[in-house]
Amino acid sequence: MSNSHLEPDHHTTQEERIAALEAENAALRSQLTALRSPDSSYENLESAYAALQAEVLEYRQREAFIYEQEQAAQKRVIELSEANKVLQASLRKLAEEPELEKFLGHLLTVCTKRFAAAEAGLWRYEEDVFRLFVSYEDETIKLRSEASHPGSSLEVAKKIRNQNILAHLRKREIVVDYEEDFETQPAYEQYRDYFRQRQIKAALKIPMFLDDQLRGILVLRFADRHRFTPEEAELAHALANQAVLALELTRLAEEAQRAAIAQERNRWAGEIHDTLAQAFTAISIQLGVAKRIAQHSPDEVTQILDRVMELANMALSKARQSVWALHPTAEEFADLATKLSQYVEQMTQGTDIQFQMQIVGDPHPLSPLIGKNLLRIGQEAITNVLKHAFATELQVKLTYETQWVNLCVQDNGRGFLFPADTGGFGLISMSERADRINGNLTIQSQLGQGTNICIQVPVESL
Repeated sequence: MSNSHLEPDHHTTQEERIAALEAENAALRSQLTALRSPDSSYENLESAYAALQAEVLEYRQREAFIYEQEQAAQKRVIELSEANKVLQASLRKLAEEPELEKFLGHLLTVCTKRFAAAEAGLWRYEEDVFRLFVSYEDETIKLRSEASHPGSSLEVAKKIRNQNILAHLRKREIVVDYEEDFETQPAYEQYRDYFRQRQIKAALKIPMFLDDQLRGILVLRFADRHRFTPEEAELAHALANQAVLALELTRLAEEAQRAAIAQERNRWAGEIHDTLAQAFTAISIQLGVAKRIAQHSPDEVTQILDRVMELANMALSKARQSVWALHPTAEEFADLATKLSQYVEQMTQGTDIQFQMQIVGDPHPLSPLIGKNLLRIGQEAITNVLKHAFATELQVKLTYETQWVNLCVQDNGRGFLFPADTGGFGLISMSERADRINGNLTIQSQLGQGTNICIQVPVESL
């Protein structure tokens, strides 16, 4: 297309010139429109640019999410590390501290500081009652007798009944109460004044389980409306598990102490029975003989009374020994053969019973524990023969072997059905003494055919 205007031609008409100009104008407008409109390559470029922007945005969002995840993971690692330090320190304290109450006090101290609590307490759940066992108040560890909290009183503890809270605790849930609950719930009736005085705003109860048994609660009290994070709840449960272990060890120690006291009482009862009761039996037998011969042999009565006096003095001496020292000395019971022979002679003197004392093997010293208990078993068996059997013959056989010592007491009396309810302490005492020295006690008896009591003891086992 030419850029110059059409020159006037004298041979063209005016209409022709106008038509040519209009055609040129249309061509120019078409070119201008083409220049203003983007071509297809430009549209593709804009589309690609928009897609790239969207991809960059998505990448940045993904990077931000990954960064947040990494930050949360790092925070979790730090929290777990701190929690592990707390738990490891508590475990070391549990292993090293001989007094479990002090360990529990240490645990409450840790809980109070770790969770920024005002005070804390451990409550035992026994016989459907929660009772304060140890507390941390005023930055001081306090046992039940020293605690200010009203829950240390058994009378107050028995008044607290809240089945709703108990139901949540049995589901291993942490129970949270706030100051409005303190004012409205009947369970807090006994504690309201205490909470007001100490400005307690929240109380958190963490259940303590041993297997499937609810054994107590760890209670944290706060001066603000504290809410546990999941991480705090996890650590609180872990510390509560340590606490219940210590509480269980405390309970077992208390049971062991009660069992030891009962055992010691039985030991005293056995010792008294085996000394005083046997001596009084011997005195009674001698007095019976004296009464029988008093009319026709007064001189012999005097001798019997002398023996009675000797027996009474011996019983008094034995009673003193029992009071001052129940543990035997090596010399007192080492020569078992001599001790048994003396006892049989002393008990049967002046009676019609025929007795035989037999020693088999080479007598050798026994440990005080074995010697004492064998002597007491022998004395009890001999006393029972004289007191209950109505026997005419009594045989005592003591056998020494390299690793064993055997003692048998046999009579031809009326016998009894075993096990027998004699109402006395003798058979129980013999059985307990046999167990004490790892002995094997056998009692054989039939009505009208006498009784044979034997014990075999390993002399090297103790």
